[in-house]
Amino acid sequence: MTNPNNILTKQEHRLPKTVIAKAIKSSNEFGWRQQDFQEVVEAARKTRMAIIGGQVQCVFPDGTCELYWLSYDPAERLINEPWLTYCERTANECLEKFNQLIATTNIEEEAVNSFQFLADKKKSGVDINNYLAFILYFDDKETDLCDKEQSE
Repeated sequence: MTNPNNILTKQEHRLPKTVIAKAIKSSNEFGWRQQDFQEVVEAARKTRMAIIGGQVQCVFPDGTCELYWLSYDPAERLINEPWLTYCERTANECLEKFNQLIATTNIEEEAVNSFQFLADKKKSGVDINNYLAFILYFDDKETDLCDKEQSE
């Protein structure tokens, strides 16, 4: 899914403008700073979107390094799981996994040890933590249907 014109996907358009304004663009993905992560998850929950997951990236003007193994993916939707239950569960699981990741992982060390590009940046005095982006993916397949049912 390529997004060459920096156009937000349908899912991202559902987020409040204040949340979108804080987004970090990484190719065709959107991420947020650590301090904004919970706000984004709560905004997705309020707009009745599920969270598919995401991973950590270091986003620089001259390159991006994806630490795909540092993820916070909730379990897939269960058979017959109601949409609102799915949205609530994925928000909770995503936040729990994200908080666990932050509490137990030295992300900067992991990044520098995994990418020479980042090791060179750090060696030149760059604070890698200032370039961390926490990518999130959303699912809104039934959001409109749920919204319609709520208004009836």
